[in-house]
Amino acid sequence: MNRESVDLMRSVLDQEIVDADDVPCGMVDDLELSGGPGTALKVEALLTGPGVWADRLPWIFPRIARAIVGRRQSRIPWSEVASMGDRLKLKSTAKKLGLDATDRQWGRWLERIPGSEAD
Repeated sequence: MNRESVDLMRSVLDQEIVDADDVPCGMVDDLELSGGPGTALKVEALLTGPGVWADRLPWIFPRIARAIVGRRQSRIPWSEVASMGDRLKLKSTAKKLGLDATDRQWGRWLERIPGSEAD
């Protein structure tokens, strides 16, 4: 499969994203496309995070999801995709792309739990 012709539903949406160091960075929740009538569609970015998928939940669940996991969303430029297969591998690290914010936030919360300090 070449980068000019990709089955987006099968090869991209809901696939795991890993960074250049094989660190998991989430799942592809949506895509940002460009183009219009009479022109070819082009993938501009991968979108991931609860801010992307929460509004697709039925009825009251979007409010509950945002209250629990927040509204964070990440935009990963398509040019950062190094390879596609059973997962999407990125050219850069999660830290460089700002995809480690949730890990840092959880780390700060976990530090407050008594006995959670590293020995």
